[in-house]
Amino acid sequence: MPPKLSTLIDRHENYYKSVEKPVFDKARRFYRGDFFRINAATPSNALAMLCSKNMVYAITDTAISSLLGPNPQVAAVPRNPESQEAAGAVNGLLEYIFDVNRMRRRAATTLIDAVLCKRGIFKTGWDVENDRPSIKAVDPSALFFDMTVRDADDCRYWIEATVISFDAFKERVAAGIYKIPDRADVRPDRYPRWLRPDNQQGQTDTIRDAFQWVTVYEHYDVERKIVQHYVRSVDAIVFEETLDYVPYSMYSLNQSGIDVSGISEVQLVLPQQETINDLLTHLKQISYLQIPRILYDKGLIAEEDLNSLVAAATGSYVGITPKNSEAIRSLNSLFFSAPTPDTPQGVIDFVARQENDMAYISALADANRGQVTGARTATEIAVVDAQMRTRLATREGHLNDAMEDVARKAFYLTRKHMKTQRMVRVSGSREWEKVDFASLQGVDSDFKMVGYSPLRKNPAVMIESLIQLLPQIRDSANFDHRIVDEQIAAGMGWPARALKPADQVADEGAAAQAAAEKEAMGGAAGGAPALAADAIAADEAAQGAPELPPELPAGGGAAFMSAKGL
Repeated sequence: MPPKLSTLIDRHENYYKSVEKPVFDKARRFYRGDFFRINAATPSNALAMLCSKNMVYAITDTAISSLLGPNPQVAAVPRNPESQEAAGAVNGLLEYIFDVNRMRRRAATTLIDAVLCKRGIFKTGWDVENDRPSIKAVDPSALFFDMTVRDADDCRYWIEATVISFDAFKERVAAGIYKIPDRADVRPDRYPRWLRPDNQQGQTDTIRDAFQWVTVYEHYDVERKIVQHYVRSVDAIVFEETLDYVPYSMYSLNQSGIDVSGISEVQLVLPQQETINDLLTHLKQISYLQIPRILYDKGLIAEEDLNSLVAAATGSYVGITPKNSEAIRSLNSLFFSAPTPDTPQGVIDFVARQENDMAYISALADANRGQVTGARTATEIAVVDAQMRTRLATREGHLNDAMEDVARKAFYLTRKHMKTQRMVRVSGSREWEKVDFASLQGVDSDFKMVGYSPLRKNPAVMIESLIQLLPQIRDSANFDHRIVDEQIAAGMGWPARALKPADQVADEGAAAQAAAEKEAMGGAAGGAPALAADAIAADEAAQGAPELPPELPAGGGAAFMSAKGL
């Protein structure tokens, strides 16, 4: 028998507060550059000497650019021939769903969560008001799951702490969505403190405390196939229905080797980041000590005379009263510089080593961090990309699995709930197709993430590849050369107006062909061209070839010019 829901929630909350929250809070602070625990008692001189280099932010930002393209795409893979015809429309539907849900932004948020807080989480639901799937990024702090398994697909339950306004809660009660037990009184509360990030910047907490909140625990029981909403203040389940799918798609960039909780990138490089901050603070102190300090002999000149000397304009005369007759003869030794420390080269080298270690642990090549130096060919860049991809393949695969799972659930919900007809652009063409409930019922597809590499999108790599492949592409009848040209323009970042409109190209091609045919026909009436044609005809006749019919002008069609200029 499963434990009581309240007991299960308490145990998960206690584990999160004691084990995971300190790690999550520290990673989030470091990402924001909040490295040092500063309070009112911290001396101002010590505060001024603190120095850091935010490698955590750099690693997070690079992970997003390396693993996530500017427009994440998932392609439908038909499971039977009958679904092949609908594949283009299904892909167009997925592009629409991803676009309206700002999928790139959602995926970037989950990637930041995965880098900092072990795991990224998507939640796919149905937006009744807009009649379409809804995709959100769930805070890892708010989602509990079965930690006795090693794979997210094997989780027996999921529990999400959702904090809603008291007004929204009352609206659900009034609409009959939530059922409150008799004589139960649900009272609003402050936003749960355990869900608030430590040392949060800004006025977020101040704004939150201006509202009244109710925490609702959404419990997805996979084994019993039910979903429940639980309110702790009244110890009651206020909502329950059958569970036909699990809305969460969770992934980790690094597996823990113990359970499904994962390991964050920041968790792996925290020692190096803290070492860098400590050493840079030390180097800053040394650098300040290297600024010359001017010492003077107090026995030679009075302090007021010294102040007059320092404040005097350049080239002016300053009268002083030496303390004794010997002081005049000793004024040339009045000032001298204090000794300054040397910059410890070993410390500088060690800082660089820590930075390299962080890049190595995170599998980030120099090119992806914007640190490619020297003349690199496109081929060399591609080799670097391939080497980096070898190490990033597992992490990229985890993200792709989650994105594919989101697409699978979004398509399932669309087939089940969609009421409004949609017009979507068929993927890979300019055509539009109607998509509605009936057209999707017979479609059986799986979904695969379209791979992305920022280096393969590099213009230098594209140009070099095109130089090698363009002759074969131009000579092949299997390519739609118009689409090839459009892809080249898009890949190079050229505006759409760089290509002539297709109608204009067709008209110009037809005109060129007509002019060529006219010129050829006109040439047959002249002297030399006709003689040449007669000679060819005589030669063909001698070889037994059939003569040209008299109605076909000599040379007709021989001067064909491609409308595409190929």
